[in-house]
Amino acid sequence: MAEGENESGPRGAPPKLELPDAYRQLLENLYYANEVFKNKGDSGREGIAIACRAVTQFIMVRHENPELAAPLMALRSALIDAEKGIKSPILYPEAGDGSRSRSSVKKHLIAVASVCLEVLVENGDKLDEAASIVARRVANWPGLGDQNVNGRTIRNWREQQRALSADERKGFDRMKSDLLSHPDTRREVENLLKNGPPGIPKS
Repeated sequence: MAEGENESGPRGAPPKLELPDAYRQLLENLYYANEVFKNKGDSGREGIAIACRAVTQFIMVRHENPELAAPLMALRSALIDAEKGIKSPILYPEAGDGSRSRSSVKKHLIAVASVCLEVLVENGDKLDEAASIVARRVANWPGLGDQNVNGRTIRNWREQQRALSADERKGFDRMKSDLLSHPDTRREVENLLKNGPPGIPKS
């Protein structure tokens, strides 16, 4: 049985489940993950990805710190990338920044940087000035490979995100709404730019 949906928890979290229900859901999902792991014929990659998702879901429905799920989410993304022929350094230590630059990690970083610019502009900052501020911080984020990041880069990323279909833009729109709903939006954006997106490894 779900506890009250309005119970406080991490922003964007699903309704909280009582521990017995969350535990039952976890075991069901892990059982399914194990079946896929044994029978899929892909060296277990999809089963591992499903298991990562199952534990992540458990953390979310129990309203624990979302950052606890970051390593599992990163592993799941790396496995998905591997299916697309993209070598993530998580699975392939020999892969350099060039491989990482095409990974899901970089796509997430681009979306976050774009959202920061979008929110600053909506809060009244001039586009060029805001893009320069975002670029100075983003250039220090790990996971972008050897790409040179400047104000024009950030503006282009924002335009690419805004041009996506409504379905493809869901993550961007959700992050934007989350930042704008914060009591001190500017401080939240500044902290995000300074510290980088939560759950991204430092190297």
